[in-house]
Amino acid sequence: MADRTSPPPMPRAAEPPRRGRAILRLSLLCLLGFAAAGAAGYLWWTQRGDHESALEELKEKRWAAAECRRELGELEPKVEELTARAASCQTEKAGSEDKARQVEAMMASMEANLQATREELEDLRKQRAEAEKRAAAFKELTGKFQKMIDAGEIEVKFRNGSMLVAMPAEVLFPSGSADLSDAGKLAVLQVGAILKQIPGRRFMVVGHTDNLPLKGSTYKDNWQLSTARAVTVTQLLVGAGFSPKDLIAAGHGEHDPVASNKTKQGRSKNRRIEILLLPDMDELPKLPPEPKKKDDKDQDKETAGATKG
Repeated sequence: MADRTSPPPMPRAAEPPRRGRAILRLSLLCLLGFAAAGAAGYLWWTQRGDHESALEELKEKRWAAAECRRELGELEPKVEELTARAASCQTEKAGSEDKARQVEAMMASMEANLQATREELEDLRKQRAEAEKRAAAFKELTGKFQKMIDAGEIEVKFRNGSMLVAMPAEVLFPSGSADLSDAGKLAVLQVGAILKQIPGRRFMVVGHTDNLPLKGSTYKDNWQLSTARAVTVTQLLVGAGFSPKDLIAAGHGEHDPVASNKTKQGRSKNRRIEILLLPDMDELPKLPPEPKKKDDKDQDKETAGATKG
């Protein structure tokens, strides 16, 4: 007996067979494959021009690269040559710089020598002017003493770079004595009167003797005698108005002869009184400055620095 409470079973829908479903899937895959192939073909078709252009550009670039390599191969020898020439030019430049430095040093040396030559020339001009001045003074002095020169009482001459008046001792002193005779005093005063006309001069009175030993004299030797005679003449000139500051007395004894002591005539010339005209300091040639020592240069720098500070 049937259960009245249970509903009757529902009818089931019809299911397609499995083969049909497989065919459907295969169809879809085919459609997708055809679509993909079509899309790929379309893409290839659309990109074919770009591909051909790229291939053509690649060929041109390869050709250009080959041409560059060829030109580079041709340029390499030239580059090597230019490199060698550049190195040679650098060497020549260095040599030229060395020569330029040598020329500059030579020019500096020549300039220094030229400056020294100019200074020497200027000194020579000054010395020549001073020589001409001394020659004119000598000529003038000789003219003033001309009467005494003609009388054989004196000589006016240059000796050892100095202008002097020489008087024979026989005219002035007795033998072996330093006391002036009356004729000697007159001769000294006459010479002094002319020498006083030369302003701003200092004089050295120098006594000279021969080499014969003294006999019966109060003096020990010729040196003492020559000095005593120079002092006597100097004192007479001071008494005649000369300033003692402008006179110097000295004796050479027998040690500065002007003639041979082997003859009587030579010994007579050696016995004399000379009055030398001393040169002014301005007439003397200028001495070159002494080179400064390193300590002096450092001291100068410190002094300059202190002055600036």
